[in-house]
Amino acid sequence: MGAQRAAPSLMKKVTAAVLFASLLSAGPATAQTGRVALDTVVSFDGVAGSTVRRDPGVWFDIFSAVRVGEGLDLIARPVVSRRTFNGTWQKQIYQLGVRYERPLFASRSGREAVGLRIEAGQMQAPVGLAMLENRQDLNPVISQHSAYYLPLPRVDPEIPQVFLIAGAYPLGAQLTVAKRAWDARVAIIDSSPVRGRPFFGSRKPPRMANWVAGVGVTPKIGIRLGAAVAYGPYARRSEVVDQTRGDRTATVAQVEGEWSFGYTRIAGEVLRSSLETARATPAEARGGWLEVTQTLHPRVFVAGRGDLQRYRYSSIDDRRSSQTYHRYEAILGYRITPDLTARAGYLTRKGYVVFHWDDQLIASITFQKKFF
Repeated sequence: MGAQRAAPSLMKKVTAAVLFASLLSAGPATAQTGRVALDTVVSFDGVAGSTVRRDPGVWFDIFSAVRVGEGLDLIARPVVSRRTFNGTWQKQIYQLGVRYERPLFASRSGREAVGLRIEAGQMQAPVGLAMLENRQDLNPVISQHSAYYLPLPRVDPEIPQVFLIAGAYPLGAQLTVAKRAWDARVAIIDSSPVRGRPFFGSRKPPRMANWVAGVGVTPKIGIRLGAAVAYGPYARRSEVVDQTRGDRTATVAQVEGEWSFGYTRIAGEVLRSSLETARATPAEARGGWLEVTQTLHPRVFVAGRGDLQRYRYSSIDDRRSSQTYHRYEAILGYRITPDLTARAGYLTRKGYVVFHWDDQLIASITFQKKFF
């Protein structure tokens, strides 16, 4: 009933967000061209008008790489941040490992060379388009993707905290092959994409091997479509109350797309996660996001993103229930200098088990510098 009453208001908010914003990404990170690379991002953000606690956010994100041989790099990416929902500081290692790249055969054979990349160590999750925007200078709006950082409701006490897909950097290994018009990858990681496993922390989940496979096609410059699937345990038998069914497994399916033309970029993805529980029917999380970017001037851009999630689960008596989450954000960005960008705009959200919209103004300042 509450969702039905909110529908007209929701349509007005979506329309306002679309009219006010149509997104621009801050641009991809510059590829490594020398023996050493060092790229630093510092960002501050805050909101006004939120009905729930929302502390100012702070990010220190450092990416570094050292080339130790032909095609072989050592990579490290430490991140320090201040959580907005409770004001606490956390430190993590997002990436720490090796990356090896080379062509599989020479182009002199008359055929286009196939590129090979092997990565191992603490690495970016091999599923999820939004992980490519998980850096404040690459994020077109201000807030992070809720699909990756908003926990699903804890409706079953035996299920650990999980996400539609976690914004995590697991330990693992990945093999990628690619040509101009397609790419494919396979990976093994030490945690399920719905849960994640941080580098630091005293309450890390146990290591659980998960498999990931993905493909992408680029039919023409500016358009890319991709899909990925992941499978494996997300909760150990020792973690749950009913241990007769063994480990709990999760399956994640994902479809993504990007379209860039002129001064416009449109990107989005759809995700579905199925989680085994003690009930006969698995819990199911579905959702995704869509964002649009428009450059108005070399220094000015507008950006907007809509996020939607729905969580369906079975109660103790096997009665199916569902909860829904919405969030919409629209911002105006101004590049003060090539290294300094200011953003400001409007964000509204309706959380799980919440029956009102939380409207707020949001702003940020981001400094990004590539030293070498």
